[in-house]
Amino acid sequence: MFPTKRLAMLGLVAVLGSIVASFLRPLMPILFAYDAALVVLALVDLAVQRGRRLEVERTVAAIFSVGRGNVVDLVIRNQSRRVIRGTVDDDPVVDATSTGLPAPITIPPRGAVRVRYELTPTRRGPRDFGSVGIRYGSWLGLVWRQERIAAAAHTDVYPDVHAARVLDMLRKQGRQDARLGSLRVRGGDTEFERLRPYQRGDEVRHIDWRASARRDDPTVRQYQAESDQNVVFAIDVGRAMRGDSGGLTQVDHALNAALLAADVALRGGDKAGLLTFDSTPRSWLTPTGGRSGGRKLTRAAYALEAGLDATDFRSGMAFLQTQMRARSLLVLFTNLIDARSAKELSSAVRSLLPRHLPLCVFMRDTDVEALATVPAREARDLYVRAAAAESLSWRDDLIRSLRNSGVMVLDAKPEDLTPTLVKSYLEVKARRLL
Repeated sequence: MFPTKRLAMLGLVAVLGSIVASFLRPLMPILFAYDAALVVLALVDLAVQRGRRLEVERTVAAIFSVGRGNVVDLVIRNQSRRVIRGTVDDDPVVDATSTGLPAPITIPPRGAVRVRYELTPTRRGPRDFGSVGIRYGSWLGLVWRQERIAAAAHTDVYPDVHAARVLDMLRKQGRQDARLGSLRVRGGDTEFERLRPYQRGDEVRHIDWRASARRDDPTVRQYQAESDQNVVFAIDVGRAMRGDSGGLTQVDHALNAALLAADVALRGGDKAGLLTFDSTPRSWLTPTGGRSGGRKLTRAAYALEAGLDATDFRSGMAFLQTQMRARSLLVLFTNLIDARSAKELSSAVRSLLPRHLPLCVFMRDTDVEALATVPAREARDLYVRAAAAESLSWRDDLIRSLRNSGVMVLDAKPEDLTPTLVKSYLEVKARRLL
């Protein structure tokens, strides 16, 4: 129980009255009567507040997405015969931020209200919900009552599983995301897909003359890219990937991009696999197609975290070569922090050529880029700018060297990584590089 502003103001009146009554003795009986009435009313208000009046039911999804707002529903029922007005708040959830709490509520007698707020996890893993706290006013408005009601619930925080659902919805609606480009993979002359009306720019050799004669309209054959090819996502989980950007770790950014690209690949008929490695290979998921392949990838990435070991690129790429005999698209996610590791990476990735098609995915460090361009105000700022510029220089040299040797390189900001990777995959399929 907590006193309200109303009780505090009435108490202040009693204090002021006692000061005045000390000079005017005839007012003392009135003051005593006032104090007694206030105490009686407060005790009555406290007595009326006894007993539990509220019930809470919490509804959460079994799986939450990291870095995305996930809806939590609270249904609060009033078991009393009077209107309850107050605020509701939820116990904090570890490694997560909430939006929309505390929330004001007004519950009619024997009625219920629904409170909805969003929870944004910043790390993957299991999460448990605790009690719900509700503070509401008493019958006379002299005290606040604080009730803590147990409403235990559990959810698992996975990589961004909603992105694939949004992509699927866009497909069903016949739309496309401006950042992703075309959501369909067009091929050359590999696998026939369907007949469609002629459009300006179509090749004449693709015109189906018999179908055009039957329809009395120019009709062309549309082909789709080859399917049943392997796409393996190799994610570095060494200490270089422990940094964060935009509230998510670099491993989370890599996983979100990999899972959405894998969803596009699986829906296109390809197979997707996953390798995690640091000083040694940590986990391996053989490329699998269909919906089961997507579920296996999601489960494999559930509790993935970056460790403190240095990354051994040679052992990771050597392991891939022993596991993958057929030509595959190997997508490597990593972060470069020094020239020595960059040299090892370059040598290891080149060893994959020409059997496989490697695609190195680097996440740009926007903080270092900002340090290289910030105006110098002191002498030490010049040294900071020089160090940042040197770091960016050897990084650019590495990217240029890899591209010149035939390795595909994707260099993007963490927040742009997912759409850029999907575009790169679609380009590989469209150009039949596999």
